[in-house]
Amino acid sequence: MRRKVLSAAGALLLLLIVTNPGVEDFRSYLHQNRENVIAGRDVNFFVFSLYSNIGDYADSPHNGHSIRFCYIGVFGNSFPMGSENLF
Repeated sequence: MRRKVLSAAGALLLLLIVTNPGVEDFRSYLHQNRENVIAGRDVNFFVFSLYSNIGDYADSPHNGHSIRFCYIGVFGNSFPMGSENLF
């Protein structure tokens, strides 16, 4: 029984490592979903990665600021996690 559990955990770990999306996959995802200038991988944990990009937001013609959008990449996909103002 223990061997089956370890085999299943090892298979899941290997699947996570193999399907961890790369930087080009993330940029492709961004290109499909929003116009952004700066994008890159912040941290690679091998089973998942954390990405971010910076976008501009203008709440009026004279008041604009930058926003950092955060994403998690896992199983070959990217999912938004949130954002923060950079001003």
